[in-house]
Amino acid sequence: MLSKADVIAHENLNIKGLAKTRLSKSINDAGWGQFLFILTVKAVSAAPPQEANAGQKTIAVNPQNTSQDCSNCGAKVPKELNIRTHSCPYCGVVIDRDLNAAINIKNRAVGHSVFKARGARRDTGAGKREVHTIAPA
Repeated sequence: MLSKADVIAHENLNIKGLAKTRLSKSINDAGWGQFLFILTVKAVSAAPPQEANAGQKTIAVNPQNTSQDCSNCGAKVPKELNIRTHSCPYCGVVIDRDLNAAINIKNRAVGHSVFKARGARRDTGAGKREVHTIAPA
C-alpha cells in the first residue's frame, strides 16, 4: 500500500466507541487501532527498511455518511447495512457500497467534494431527471 501511494486516507474511526457496540468482537479482533497506528508510523518513518516510504501522509477523514452519500452526485441515499450495492435514484450510478465509501473517503482526503444542491427534482421523461437548484448545501 505504501509503495503505491503518496497519501493514504482512512476513516477517523472512534474505535473505543465501536468497541462498546454489538460489533465489539469484530472490531477488537480486527485490530483496527493497531493497524492504523502502524500504517501511520510506517508512512512517515525514515528508519530502514522504510526509507522509500518516508514523508508520506495518512489522512483521517470524517466517516459520517461515507457509504450513504453518492460519490457521483453527492445525494444522500439511505440504506440498511445488509444492502451491499449503492444505487443512486438521482444520478443513476450503481456501484458496490464499499467502493462508493472508498471514493468518498478519497475525495474528502484530497479536498474534492461533490457539490450537493437542494432543489426540486422532476421527471423530464425518458427516465431523465432535472434538478432545479435552490441553494448550495
